[in-house]
Amino acid sequence: MKIYQTWRMLLLAVMLAGVSAAWAQTRTISGKVTSSDDGSPIPGVNVQVKGTSTGTVTDANGSFSISVGNDAVLVFSFIGYVTQEVTVGSQTTVDVVLQSDVTALSEIVVVGYGTQEKKEITSAVASIKSENFNRGTVNDPAQLLAGKVAGLSIVRPGGDPNAGQPSACGVLLR
Repeated sequence: MKIYQTWRMLLLAVMLAGVSAAWAQTRTISGKVTSSDDGSPIPGVNVQVKGTSTGTVTDANGSFSISVGNDAVLVFSFIGYVTQEVTVGSQTTVDVVLQSDVTALSEIVVVGYGTQEKKEITSAVASIKSENFNRGTVNDPAQLLAGKVAGLSIVRPGGDPNAGQPSACGVLLR
């Protein structure tokens, strides 16, 4: 009976040592995320420990704080910036500068419910530059386009031309 109790106590001691060793490996890392363009802080950046669901988001000043293990890798991601991975190592402060991810769009046409590439469209496509907009007093952005594209009719809901500002304009192509 004494041997059984001794083994049980030894097993309990080993388990507690393992748990306390795991707690000792966890530490808090803080830092700031800024933009490479102008050095301004970036609020709302996702900061996640790679391979886990542990994460946080930077505050309005671009600052963050997160608990990690010794061999942690932090993944910083934000729309419009290149995702960056940083190995924490023995650091307690991790400051990150995110690079802009600028991608040039070419031949994209915006439609009312999505986008399509120009080569995929089977109908006519017209392009109007800002210097070709109608000049003068304009009460509605749709008036800038009036008469500039063949077959384009801009109409007011209800058809009353004397009505106040429309909540939405319709565009008819013929």
